Amino acid sequence: MHGALAVALVLMMGCVGGMPKVPASPTAVLERADDYLERGKQREATALYTQFLERYPGHERADYAQFKLAESYFKAKEYPLAAVEYQLVINNYGYSEWVDDALFQLGVCSWEEAPKYPRDQQKSVEALSRFNQFLQTYPDHARSADARSYVRQINERLALKAYTAAKWYYRQREPQAALVYCEKIIREYPDNEYWAEALLLKGQILADRGDTEGAIQQFTQILAYPGDLPQKKEAEDKIKEVRH
Repeated sequence: MHGALAVALVLMMGCVGGMPKVPASPTAVLERADDYLERGKQREATALYTQFLERYPGHERADYAQFKLAESYFKAKEYPLAAVEYQLVINNYGYSEWVDDALFQLGVCSWEEAPKYPRDQQKSVEALSRFNQFLQTYPDHARSADARSYVRQINERLALKAYTAAKWYYRQREPQAALVYCEKIIREYPDNEYWAEALLLKGQILADRGDTEGAIQQFTQILAYPGDLPQKKEAEDKIKEVRH
């Protein structure tokens, strides 16, 4: 795969201004490729990293070249191609110092490919899985805070999609179906406003059924949340309402 791609890229770049001759030594190839990447010439960098992997597959810096090949696609916003190359870092170079960054970047690639919430969110689910795997494997990593930030963003989008479905079923007078979505949000997508909204809706459904204590338990979870939530005032009002 690498060889065919390299040839195609070299030919393509030859048509738009010529491709510099590939340096003779492996160190020089990587230096030239890195220089291209730093200067935003992703196509040239991609071709040279690919040539390196073709010519020197057993080289001690093959893992670095593989990771940088993925980075060149990533910087060109070719996320599906980047994801393939990051996965090869993990699969073929398990010993590499770049495995952790490759796993993180896999999550970013999936997230970048994910559409807005009304559409299918399989890519968001994939991204969430990658970032959770990263946090479990590297809890003290320098990029852990960034991974947690992505997790919050993804949880919010997935929660919004599920909450939209819950509200629709509730309006259609299908409370049991609405409960399924509410419970999914509460269980799987915490720490966002839709988590609190799901608790409010679940509490309301239970109150509609006459389950006062169950409703109060849902509203109390909102009040117990350690941070600020705009839904706290409504939760207080709901508790007063169901008690009278």
